[in-house]
Amino acid sequence: MKKLIQKLLPIFIITSQVFAFAGFGLSGNQSLFSVDESTSNLLLQDNIVGSFTSSAFSNGYGIGGYLYIDAIPIIDIDIEGNSFFSFYDFSFANPVDTVKKQLATGAISGYLTAQKKIFELSIPFLAKAKLAAGGGINFHISPPIIDQKMLEGIMPAGTNIANGTVNTTELIKYIDENKKSSSGFHVQAGLQFKVFLLDSFIYYRHVFGAKDVIPGGNGFGSLNLRLGMGI
Repeated sequence: MKKLIQKLLPIFIITSQVFAFAGFGLSGNQSLFSVDESTSNLLLQDNIVGSFTSSAFSNGYGIGGYLYIDAIPIIDIDIEGNSFFSFYDFSFANPVDTVKKQLATGAISGYLTAQKKIFELSIPFLAKAKLAAGGGINFHISPPIIDQKMLEGIMPAGTNIANGTVNTTELIKYIDENKKSSSGFHVQAGLQFKVFLLDSFIYYRHVFGAKDVIPGGNGFGSLNLRLGMGI
């Protein structure tokens, strides 16, 4: 056993040194937000011919990946790409019928963060724990909000909007052609744990200024969990 420890000890020392430079892996998140129910009139030549309603919904879940560089003096650089999705009910009522659909909203996002170590605790050659905080910029691609223009675009060709039904194919096409881009800034803080080559994080991030990523909002929070390895 003593000889085995002597052989493994240099590997652990090298691993500990290399592990401090960079890391990469997968991430999961729970976005934190709430959206109220909304109802709007459907107009045809300035006449009310129906209404459409989006149900209240909250929070979302997603996955992504990350890369960080921990070799720069004073600050660390963190790059992450992720997505989140949430589902809500949509109904379109007219004099003939009421159509109900479940739709998805969310975003594909990218984050660039500079952060600084606040506190670190280590067990030589075995494990490290670090508390860090920082901020940065972000960008997002998200689907459009349901409105009169969208409903006119997703009715079957040649169908009167007052009594038409939703064309799912046209809905998907409309969302793809009218997706929105936005950007903002964020702050985040959390803990990082290292055990040999294994690397994990748990942290909270809050996004500001990213308009309508959450319908009607200018930001949102998220709880994030990462699992990866050092290089």
